Amino acid sequence: MKKNKIAYTITIILIGVKYMRQIRAVIYDCDGVIVNSDNAIISYYSWLAEKSGVEIPDWSDEKFKRIVLSYTEDGIVDVISKGSHVIKDRIYKIIRTEQYKSGFEDIILEETLPAALDLLKEKGIFIAVDTNRGHSLSDLLTYFNIREYFSCLITSRDVENPKPSPEGVYKICSYYNIEPKNVLFLGDSMTDYMAAKQSGAFFLSYKNHLHSAPIINDHKDIIKYLY
Repeated sequence: MKKNKIAYTITIILIGVKYMRQIRAVIYDCDGVIVNSDNAIISYYSWLAEKSGVEIPDWSDEKFKRIVLSYTEDGIVDVISKGSHVIKDRIYKIIRTEQYKSGFEDIILEETLPAALDLLKEKGIFIAVDTNRGHSLSDLLTYFNIREYFSCLITSRDVENPKPSPEGVYKICSYYNIEPKNVLFLGDSMTDYMAAKQSGAFFLSYKNHLHSAPIINDHKDIIKYLY
């Protein structure tokens, strides 16, 4: 009888482990996680401000910089234009008609990311991106020869409500036909944290303290959280 009771207890534990959250997809934020692009973003929007004849934002204010760099393109344009529709129209015309020559040259790929992507691919994990970056995402991933790893890309242009809304996470889950509880979201900002938490996905922070979220500083360490 005692042995049967022990066997029953072990079975219940194993069933519980089986039905715990099992990660089937990893969602990456882009800027600050896949790439370090702060200097490139600052350079680009400073160029836009100068071209449109308005004051260049004070990027020396670290708090301001951190907040603004997490915005969508529309959000950053709002900051530059200070809400002026005339200036916004001018900026968007520049975006449509003029080419920023620096391109992706100032952007740095996170060093251990390719190795982590290989590990995820080997394990059959779906890999996606949910970013407030615009249409440049696919070109950026192609530039660094990692586009093939990502089967679903969600940018600020693909949703009505960008992060911190969980809409992007839900779209990715729908694409893979999985539930948010089976998703690991790797991000570095409060917008990422809120999108993950509101959706029910597991949030893992990259190189940043965000509430009580676990942190990794090396992309390969993501493997420790695939359970």
